[in-house]
Amino acid sequence: MKRYFKVFIAIILFFALSFGSGFYFTYRNLLSNRNTEGEEDSVLQEAEKNGHVNILLLGLDAGTIGADEKHNRYRSDTMMLFSLDLKDKKVNVLSIPRDTRVVLPGEGFQKINAAMAYGGPDLAVDVVSKLLNVPVHYYVTVNYEGFKKIVDAIGGIEIEIDRRMKYDDNAGNLHIDLKPGFQVLDGEKAEQFVRFRHYPEGDIARVRAQQKFIKATAKALLQPANILKIPRLIQIVQENVKTDISPVNLVKLANFARQLKEEDVETYTLPGTGQYIGGVSYFIPEEEKVKELVNAIFYDKNGIKVAVLNGSGYSGVASEIAKKLESMGFTVVKVANADSFDYDTTTVLYPKEKPEYAKEISKILNNPILKEDENNNDDVATIILGKDIKNN
Repeated sequence: MKRYFKVFIAIILFFALSFGSGFYFTYRNLLSNRNTEGEEDSVLQEAEKNGHVNILLLGLDAGTIGADEKHNRYRSDTMMLFSLDLKDKKVNVLSIPRDTRVVLPGEGFQKINAAMAYGGPDLAVDVVSKLLNVPVHYYVTVNYEGFKKIVDAIGGIEIEIDRRMKYDDNAGNLHIDLKPGFQVLDGEKAEQFVRFRHYPEGDIARVRAQQKFIKATAKALLQPANILKIPRLIQIVQENVKTDISPVNLVKLANFARQLKEEDVETYTLPGTGQYIGGVSYFIPEEEKVKELVNAIFYDKNGIKVAVLNGSGYSGVASEIAKKLESMGFTVVKVANADSFDYDTTTVLYPKEKPEYAKEISKILNNPILKEDENNNDDVATIILGKDIKNN
């Protein structure tokens, strides 16, 4: 069963408040909440082997006005997947537009922000994982009340607004009234800024605005004067944030974040275009561009090309391994039978002077034989599956 901990993590707070003395407060706070369930789990250990930990951030909307809290159905107004590169000490953040068209189990085609309403964070994690074909190891949810309190506790966020923002939604109790110019946004105005949707460019412009706000928040949090505000910020986060990251793992991730610099965090947006279908406005992902971007920011395989040959005689194993390779970011260029089905041990033939290819591929195989193919000038690694693949 997944564990819920109201602990220290939310958007840029995770990255910025872990710097310097912020780590001390984080560490002290988490240790005070440790229990027998707080030991490091296998999810983080497995993620560390592959070099990346992926955390889905869900910023929740106000829900249904007037509904009781127990039965309220919140949607995700903001959805970002943070990929922490533990080896190279970098973070990539992929923003997913809330109007992205996906299939939800039992509901058919829906906007991706509805996943939270229909199945909570577990369904949101599952849908994002299938959309991107990447593992999502943890989630974090934060509501707008917490968001506003965080901004106010910081002392406001300094940002330049490039257009007039005016919108009223009486039914949703949302009123936006912001003028262009360089200004400091308090919690209420910050909520208006990140929730404004009426851009001529559509939802993509809203995503860019949210990314701009995150960078401005990071800059504010890194100011020395804000160090003294950390205890109050931690208290606010505890009251308004939910995550399935255990306290002891959070300390480990906070230690990673402590080593980051501003330039180590890069932001991206899911490639796609806006489109009306059945009178409903959707964001349609461009599959090839999505695949290319995912390979670059979640796997760092640099487009390693692989041919998979079945030398085991077992039906379907080459396709299974090819699918697994693709899910890890490799580019599979060929799936076929080998010259015979008499191979006992799986072998990886890597291009000349490219042993790193074999090293990456061997992570998903059970002790394969690694051989350099000196005659290979195509920059393609070849896997010949042997009968031992059944033990993989």
